[in-house]
Amino acid sequence: METLSTLVHRTLRHYDQEALLYVKNLVTSALLECCSVEELKELQQTDSVNYIAEKSYEDLLVFSQKDPAAGGDPLYIAKNYTSYAAVLHYRVAHWVHMNHRPNACHSAAQSLAASISRRGKMLSGAEIDFRSRIGSRFVIDHGVGTVIGETTVIGNDCYILGGVILGARGISSNGAVPRHPKIGNHLQIGAFANVLGNVSVGDGAFIGPGCVITRDVPSGARVQVKTSLQVQLPE
Repeated sequence: METLSTLVHRTLRHYDQEALLYVKNLVTSALLECCSVEELKELQQTDSVNYIAEKSYEDLLVFSQKDPAAGGDPLYIAKNYTSYAAVLHYRVAHWVHMNHRPNACHSAAQSLAASISRRGKMLSGAEIDFRSRIGSRFVIDHGVGTVIGETTVIGNDCYILGGVILGARGISSNGAVPRHPKIGNHLQIGAFANVLGNVSVGDGAFIGPGCVITRDVPSGARVQVKTSLQVQLPE
């Protein structure tokens, strides 16, 4: 049976040139919004645009396959979905964070990454810390209010909805230690779910809307809120 990863890579061999070119333009625009022309030229010498565009196109392709509202059209998502813009800006900012330019000091590279990340938040309403680690083929759908904290780790092929918080359990004065969730592969997280603290959520788990997770969740588990709220129907 063909895996999702194999399907994506097979499809990428026959990718939509127009959509991939558009993604490259989005990556370049994200850099230009926060970089000087000289800085952009230095980054282009590292093949950063092509690398980030390929990662972002994988995100885009999977998004178009999983969201029926997109009608299977990657270009439609790239042009219109602000939640996709959030992930693309994360990809750009994370690359800058991990591969800061030889001629730039570490603090300058971090400042540039933070500026790109902030731009993604302004466009989308989703805040993804550029120091978090997110795997391939990642989708945020309806991303307003989503927060992904600094030490969060997310595996491959994860799909989350709006308002999801992957945060710390403390409020202020948290230690500079791993304090955010570690999310496995092939997860779905419903709207307004909170996963808090340095907890692990195993591969293939399903976290339903509105859940609050503060302890480890095993692989394949399905977590849902049970409520006593009842609807009284008219007679």
